[in-house]
Amino acid sequence: MNVLRWVGCLLILKVTIDILKNYPGYLPPDFTTDFLRGRESEFFGVYQWAFYPHLLAGPLSLVLGMVLLSKRIRQHYPRWHRRVGKLQVACTLLVLVPSGFWMAFYAQEGLSVKIAFALLAIATGMTTWFGWNAAVRKEFAKHRLWMLRSYVLLCSAVFLRLIGGAFVITGIEEEWTYRMAAWVCWLVPLAVFELTRIGTKKRKRVPITQ
Repeated sequence: MNVLRWVGCLLILKVTIDILKNYPGYLPPDFTTDFLRGRESEFFGVYQWAFYPHLLAGPLSLVLGMVLLSKRIRQHYPRWHRRVGKLQVACTLLVLVPSGFWMAFYAQEGLSVKIAFALLAIATGMTTWFGWNAAVRKEFAKHRLWMLRSYVLLCSAVFLRLIGGAFVITGIEEEWTYRMAAWVCWLVPLAVFELTRIGTKKRKRVPITQ
């Protein structure tokens, strides 16, 4: 299990670094880059005020999330865990979720993609808020569960790029692939998390017989 955690962390860091490598094309905006292609007419309106905060908050939330999920840091440095947690909640609720929700309405490839990303933003905000409230009430088991859900949703950016990369490698690049990826990148990881959690809970309840 520890090996899988390390592999997961390295994968998240790798994709986060790859995302950051694209940032020179956004400052100033280069409308020949993949993400900004075709957005020149809308970019200099309200969109840019959501786009740039999202660029800052996205990678930061992924890195902070890995720190917060560390059991060692949580146990040995509880004060720092609380401080980083407050920063994570503020970054997510005040910057990432509102900007992501606004950008969802400008998503390309149709209405289904807009709905998928809008619901993703809402779900991320709700899980983060519930996790924060549980911590305030000192219900730490519930807090950890909600924040795990929140981080799974935050990692949708990582899964979206992995799915996109898989389609490029296989040569399957159609209009429907991005529409599918917009839903799969967060619904499937969240479903896997819930099913794994339920399965683990059931195994713990099974009595050990001789």
